[in-house]
Amino acid sequence: MFENKIMYEIVEKIQEGLPIPMSICDVSGRVMVSTDSASVGDMNLLAIKALDINAKVFASSDSRFQKAGTAMPLILQGRRIGAVVMEQAGSDDFHMAELLAKTIELLYEEICLSRKQKNQSQERNQFLYKWLHLQSAYTGNFIKEGELLGIDIKGPQTILVMEQEQEDAFASPSILQNLLDEQDILLPLSHSQTLIILKENQHFERKYQRLLSAGAGCCIGVCCRKTHLHTAYEAAAESLTMGKLLFPHRHVHDYDHMKLAIALSRLDYPGLEESFARLAEKGKTAQLAETAMAYIQLNGDIRSVCETLHIHRNSIPYRLKRIQELCGKNLTDTYDLLYLYASMIRYRKLHGDSTESQAEL
Repeated sequence: MFENKIMYEIVEKIQEGLPIPMSICDVSGRVMVSTDSASVGDMNLLAIKALDINAKVFASSDSRFQKAGTAMPLILQGRRIGAVVMEQAGSDDFHMAELLAKTIELLYEEICLSRKQKNQSQERNQFLYKWLHLQSAYTGNFIKEGELLGIDIKGPQTILVMEQEQEDAFASPSILQNLLDEQDILLPLSHSQTLIILKENQHFERKYQRLLSAGAGCCIGVCCRKTHLHTAYEAAAESLTMGKLLFPHRHVHDYDHMKLAIALSRLDYPGLEESFARLAEKGKTAQLAETAMAYIQLNGDIRSVCETLHIHRNSIPYRLKRIQELCGKNLTDTYDLLYLYASMIRYRKLHGDSTESQAEL
């Protein structure tokens, strides 16, 4: 039995190039789709005959059949699904009937396959989103559900959350997909964010480096070698958020590097942001907040700080002195530097949008 909706679509498509009267009948010979809407629901004797002998039949205008024309059984995957009738009086073009039937069979099979693939894709994506948001441990049934869809959720995986700030042809989903293995997964999260799940195999390092190269114009959060997807995704996403906030000059933010900043950002300690706030609010003229951030981000490399802020090296001692006077923290002292780093993170988290332009190093 065929779907009427699909057959309507096929008849309309054929009529665009071959405008001849035709009907599609089911396996009983009843007209289900026709260019003559008045005949829908009628029994077509020509179709019944073709289905009965499982072969092509022809009826002339003086035949006892109700209408002249040619009928041909429709075969799909070795079984009859109905018949097509060319309702053209006096037509004896058997070859045209064969061509028409074969065209309908191929189009029907193609549309059915396309729908099946679309349904499988939707089912697969539903499972992937379910997997992404599952916070509990994986059950045996859940693992088997993934296996039936061709998804292996076991073993270590590396997670990349890739965020495009503008259209980048090199980081388009089609380009990225070509860089992946069959077991790797690419899942769009939004218009600008894409999740990539890399299975760790012998080709892993090469895949990983190629993805980083393709995403050179994106910001990427990375979490490596985790067995629980939701946990890894949360770590990669948070690394991306904190990395953009604290290290805007970098495009890859690995969780192993960002975990200290993430831990400090979670500290709910009122007043922790005050040290850096004094630099941002009272040291605007001398760019003290920018100097402190550059000093921290560039590991105290004075030359790099000067190049980044476009200032002379001789101004650095003055600025370091003013920073200590305003917030009581000495950037050359390891403990004070860590404290100011935590203060900066909390301040940026609380006032990130308003200070984002200041942080572009």
